[in-house]
Parts: sequence; C-alpha cells; structure tokens
Amino acid sequence: MTETTEPKVLNPKVDAFCVFYTTIGEPTFAHAAKSAIAAGYSEASARNTATDLLKKPDVQQRIRELHTANMQRNMITVDKVLADLEHDKLIAREKGDIASAIRADELQGKYLALFTERQVIEEPARRELDAAEEAEAVELAHLRLASKYGLTMPPAGKVG
Repeated sequence: MTETTEPKVLNPKVDAFCVFYTTIGEPTFAHAAKSAIAAGYSEASARNTATDLLKKPDVQQRIRELHTANMQRNMITVDKVLADLEHDKLIAREKGDIASAIRADELQGKYLALFTERQVIEEPARRELDAAEEAEAVELAHLRLASKYGLTMPPAGKVG
C-alpha cells in the first residue's frame, strides 16, 4: 500500500517566518535573522532559530511555495529575466558601455553555470633521494633529535 504524506502544517509563527523571508521589497527578504525577529522570535535567539528553521524540509517547502507565488504574482520568469538581460546588454553595447554589457554576459553565464570556479590541487612532485642525500637526511634527523633531547651523538658515519 502506497502512503502519501501530506505537507506538514506549520505553526503560525513558523509560517510567519517563511512569509517574512520571502516578501520581496521588505527588509526581511532573504534575511533569516530579521525574518525570525519579525515573526516574533527573540532577538537573542533569532540567528540560531532561523538557521534551524531553514534546515527543516517543511519550512524549505513552504519557502519554495511562497517564492513561486511571488514570481507568478510579479510575472517573473527565468525566460523574462534572461530576455531583459539580453535587451539591456544590447542597449549597453549601443551606448558604448562595455562594462555593463560584460556584466550582463556574466549574469547570463552564471545562470547557465558557465563560470564555475574550479581549483586543482596538485601535490608537489617527489623524487627519490640518492644514497648520499638519504645518509645526510638521517644524520640531520639524528642531530635534531639529539639537540632537542640533549643526547650525545655517535661519530659521523656510525649512525644507523
């Protein structure tokens, strides 16, 4: 038997947090601690409370619902935003504002994840020591240990 789970009903305070967090144009928009305070949580615990709330799947779902409703109400779509960027880029180029045109290109590229920064961490190449270098390294190690712990060293060449 397949069981469907209904979305959990949020208590009014948590729902208020979600509404404040997603209200475009308000100082609480996308600011978790301010949203928590506006929803009635104490200022002292607002940051921690907001962090905890944003981790909850039911809160994330409610925020997605409100975000989608905001986009529909304001007629904002990905296509519209990209079209506006393209339009603004063309105007910027016509006016000779290359910096703004490049910025529009950058924002379009970010949306398409074309400019993901990657770091390659390489381990430095290691080479094998020859016999003389190895003997010198061993002698240096013994000298360091001897000086650190106040030990006496055997004559050179007798280490081993």
